[in-house]
Amino acid sequence: MLHLSLPRMIVIPGPSSLGLGWRIAERCGVDPQPVEHRVFPDGESYIKFTKSVSGEKVVIVQTTAPNPDTRLMQLLLMARTAKDFGAKDIVAVVPYLAYARQDKRFTELEALSLDVIFSLLECSGVTDLVTVNIHNEASTRDVERKHRVRFHNLSAVPLLAEYLKKEGFDKAYSLSPDKGAIYIAEAASKVLDGGYNFFEKTRDRKTGEITMAVKDLNISGRRAVVFDDMISSGGTMAKAVEALMAQGAERVAAACTHVLYMPGTEEKIRKAGADPIIATNTIETPFSRVSVAGLVADKLKELE
Repeated sequence: MLHLSLPRMIVIPGPSSLGLGWRIAERCGVDPQPVEHRVFPDGESYIKFTKSVSGEKVVIVQTTAPNPDTRLMQLLLMARTAKDFGAKDIVAVVPYLAYARQDKRFTELEALSLDVIFSLLECSGVTDLVTVNIHNEASTRDVERKHRVRFHNLSAVPLLAEYLKKEGFDKAYSLSPDKGAIYIAEAASKVLDGGYNFFEKTRDRKTGEITMAVKDLNISGRRAVVFDDMISSGGTMAKAVEALMAQGAERVAAACTHVLYMPGTEEKIRKAGADPIIATNTIETPFSRVSVAGLVADKLKELE
């Protein structure tokens, strides 16, 4: 495959996205420029660039999991360093953006975490923010309007669906775990061509306990896929998979863009009956079967 070089661009793979950063640089036809990085005994990060960035468009690739606070701090250090040394533009490619779930105040006196993140990125010199399947794009747009950072959200759902299609899930039923994510199931169904629907889900804001009302989906004997933007503890995904198996589904796959891979997550979802569990490499985990490098590189070409 021929990859056209993007002029005057420096791609910097951050400490948390070395593999993905290198792949994105290759797709863009440029040499990656990883930073010198180490962590002091007290947990502080040291960052040093290895190439001048003066007058250049700098692309920093840094996901924010695991250890979101550390990864965010490293991202800010890299962005501010690029600003201090004269970068023309600073594009933060943050495949998984931590704190994006707190994109509004759900109860009184809560911190509006996503707004804080945008403020920090803006102050550090970031001009463009590229994410993949952020938790709620509409709410993020509301936050974006208060800042000078341009926001670009990409969807890896068609890539996940294409992968599953090759793995025997052609014509499989696509489902999202709640109505708010129905657009994910709809996008997947355009690839798998097996129809789509959603579960009725409610979550207690204080306890986090999930309740799901299961519809009669006429799924008996069929294959199905539950799609979500992320898997954290695995509770939501497990309940959805379990419900489909209870209705007679032949096989159920669990697919998401980001897996946070908390202890017990895999066991919980597999016990519910999921086979397989797949995700992208926005966060490197044992489930990373789909790469977003090409998706991101194409967006970077558009930003030129």
